[in-house]
Amino acid sequence: MGRESQIVRASAVNIAGNVALAITKGAIGTITGSIAITLDAINSFVDALGSVIAIIGTKLAGKPANRKHPFGYGRIEYLTSIIIAAIILATGFSSFIESIKSILNPTEPTYGIVSVAIVALAAATKFGLGVYLLRRGKALDAGTLVASGTDSLMDGFVSASTVVAAILYLSIGLKVESYLAAVIALLIVKSGGELLFETASKILGERMSPQVAEEVEQTARSVEGVRLANGLVLQDYGPNRKSGSIHVTVDGRMTVAEFDAIARKVQNHVYETCGVTLSGVTPYADATHNKDVAEIRATVGSIVWKHDHVVELRGLYVDETSSTVRFDAVVEFGLEAADELRDSIVAACKEEYPDWSFDARVIPDVGD
Repeated sequence: MGRESQIVRASAVNIAGNVALAITKGAIGTITGSIAITLDAINSFVDALGSVIAIIGTKLAGKPANRKHPFGYGRIEYLTSIIIAAIILATGFSSFIESIKSILNPTEPTYGIVSVAIVALAAATKFGLGVYLLRRGKALDAGTLVASGTDSLMDGFVSASTVVAAILYLSIGLKVESYLAAVIALLIVKSGGELLFETASKILGERMSPQVAEEVEQTARSVEGVRLANGLVLQDYGPNRKSGSIHVTVDGRMTVAEFDAIARKVQNHVYETCGVTLSGVTPYADATHNKDVAEIRATVGSIVWKHDHVVELRGLYVDETSSTVRFDAVVEFGLEAADELRDSIVAACKEEYPDWSFDARVIPDVGD
């Protein structure tokens, strides 16, 4: 079963469970006059609606790429999460208003042992749905399922607290359910806000996962002829739809045709192993074939690493023909004095090798 089908299936389970819970809680809330249970029923119905939207979004995200959208429609899953977050926020705010009205104009709840037991069973069901959705969401890299699972777990705690409020009323006559309803509403708002900001962050473009970066770079390094792989940059076009570029270090005496063959192997191997599309494989030339070159490389490398804020040295190449040394110094992200750092590195290198030119770039660290 494909990823899309598995997400739809998990969402369908969530819909069925939440519709049943909404009907049950709604009936109990009406019978008992409990605003907390009634709002909990509304929340379950919203959860079901959210899963319906998730299914629609997943189907749309699965549409094949076309001329207008050559990278496909995967980001629709993120837009779907934003819609779900907006619904959750609207529900939370409206529920909070109703709970405040209930505090100002209280009514007498009529709890019974049976109704309390049913709400307790509903809480257990919510816990079960939450665990199920979280596991499926993490396994499928489906943000909508993870969000629904987290929300279900929270709802489970909310329902459990409703049971506690009912027990307190039945045992000692303490009425706290209107205040509990307000807390429930605020928790719903919190859940919706967190989902909204998390999804917006993904759309804006987040720092790539260190695990993904390491997997891709290790896979590229495993190709025969590649001595080093780094400088990975990825764009996120939706869950499991990542595209980007990478630098690979190869023998500097290699011909263009030879490198082209290696680059194609890297692209194919990374896609088959990691599911990542490399739109570009850029070569760094490695020249360590004589003692003089090795000595210059070691000295220049030592000079670069003596400077603060440098986190990586890439593409160090000694061109004896033009007496030029080329390299990229990767620096801490957000460094404002990058130009000054570059000038300082070049000046230190020129002091050691006054007859040589230095083609140096200082680039920010955008990966891990």
